[in-house]
Amino acid sequence: MSAVTCGLKDNGCYQTFQNGAINWTPNTGAKITKAGAIRSYWASQNYENGRFGYPVTDEICGQTAGGCYQDFQGGSILWSPTTGAQPSTPGAIRTTWAQTGYHGGPLGYPTNAETCGLKDNGCYQTFQNGAINWTPNTGAKITKAGAIRSYWASQNYENGRFGYPVTDEICGQTAGGCYQDFQGGSILWSPTTGAQPSTPGAIRTTWAQTGYHGGPLGYPTNAETCGLKDNGCYQTFQNGAINWTPNTGAKITKAGAIRSYWASQNYENGRFGYPVTDEICGQTAGGCYQDFQGGSILWSPTTGAQPSTPGAIRTTWAQTGYHGGPLGYPTNAETCNGEVCRQSFQNGIITWTRSAGTSVGYNSLVVNKRRPLNPIDYAPASTRNVSGVPMEAVAGSAANSLISAAAAEGVTVTTVSGYRDYWTQKGLYEDYVRRYGQQQADLISARPGFSEHQTGLALDIGDVTTGCGLQDCFENTAAGTWAKNNAWRFGFIIRYPKGFTSTTGYSYEPWHLRYVGTGISTDMRNHNVSTLEQYFGLPAAPDY
Repeated sequence: MSAVTCGLKDNGCYQTFQNGAINWTPNTGAKITKAGAIRSYWASQNYENGRFGYPVTDEICGQTAGGCYQDFQGGSILWSPTTGAQPSTPGAIRTTWAQTGYHGGPLGYPTNAETCGLKDNGCYQTFQNGAINWTPNTGAKITKAGAIRSYWASQNYENGRFGYPVTDEICGQTAGGCYQDFQGGSILWSPTTGAQPSTPGAIRTTWAQTGYHGGPLGYPTNAETCGLKDNGCYQTFQNGAINWTPNTGAKITKAGAIRSYWASQNYENGRFGYPVTDEICGQTAGGCYQDFQGGSILWSPTTGAQPSTPGAIRTTWAQTGYHGGPLGYPTNAETCNGEVCRQSFQNGIITWTRSAGTSVGYNSLVVNKRRPLNPIDYAPASTRNVSGVPMEAVAGSAANSLISAAAAEGVTVTTVSGYRDYWTQKGLYEDYVRRYGQQQADLISARPGFSEHQTGLALDIGDVTTGCGLQDCFENTAAGTWAKNNAWRFGFIIRYPKGFTSTTGYSYEPWHLRYVGTGISTDMRNHNVSTLEQYFGLPAAPDY
């Protein structure tokens, strides 16, 4: 206890007591500083002559967690049983802490003094449940105690690749997650992935285009990893991955059958290399495909994921229209045995030999009165001109070979009709109905959507030497006889043979050739099978 002492800074006075002191100035009035941790901390800062100046409130206790605080001209000193006495001084950090509710908010009490002189003229102050960092460029941002702050700490705080935070932690995200943006990227957390980084570059840009963690890829599940083959990088996410190289750019492989197949081939280190497109769905029959440096992987609900690799078989399949053409999706990988390679498809097989090249065998594109085309207005992907009429490209090539071979033997085979689109077939059929009635029309013409001509695989041929075009007597012409005996060598059959109307639904048409590939045509000839319905064990189709 002492006498009142005046003449202090700002015309102040004070008097000490057994358990504290009272300080007075004309501006602050008389305020008590109780003996204890807060007064001791103020004393360590040189009382009113230090940065805190005079007290402007008495010590106020009964605070959160049994704490106390006292405000001074130059800030506050707060105490709690777990933190001891710690300062809070005016500035952006204190303002931000105030906005959270001071020591009654989520950050709790300060656990040290504000520290400055950091990188980029930065400052920080830690609290029970996090910290606030400030720089002139970023302002004051909170990093809450938890997985995101811990990950940032593991990267050496502001001195690491992430630099300072540029946002506070933002929660309430998809699947209960949170994220925080930093100068050098973001750190994201979800209950299932933990805290994972996303750093600037092509991979992050591509992920952003999908909607970040709210998009189909979800949250990252690891950090971006570089140093791969061809200077590549990748990052995995909950529902896939993004791979990048300088040559391919950033491409997504979604979790699913296509990515799993690629994984089974050793990812980018296998024969497929890196993806060069994203997975593209909405294809024929609900399928998807993805192109890679070393080929493609295709998936459909009925075939699963199957490969298509560069070479003659893939080139021939491409000429038919890939999976949108008559062969459909591959059903297995290409296999080779000696000098023969094969790959099966939904509707056929492509065979390659060193001596003969590729041949296509169609095994299930059977169109009849019970088996309409799908879609009903189906059109071949590409066509080839055959003596003035169009045909599907592969079938057209075989037809040109057939015509040339016949000519070499002195037989002229003319072309009457090849590919017809849906609307052309519709007009032809309706004309026949008007002229002959529907019953007769159904024997000599297919309804639109049920016509082999619409596939581009059918060819009506003629002979220039007689008047038997599109008539039964065509079988006795030079062209008709030659076709009957030789068409199979080029992959063609007479689709509507004599005596099988109850099976095919059509009258005898010795001029109507159908391309099935040399494998099937040879097999049908060797086993004396007359119709595709019989060959494939399909029900007869006498009517619609």
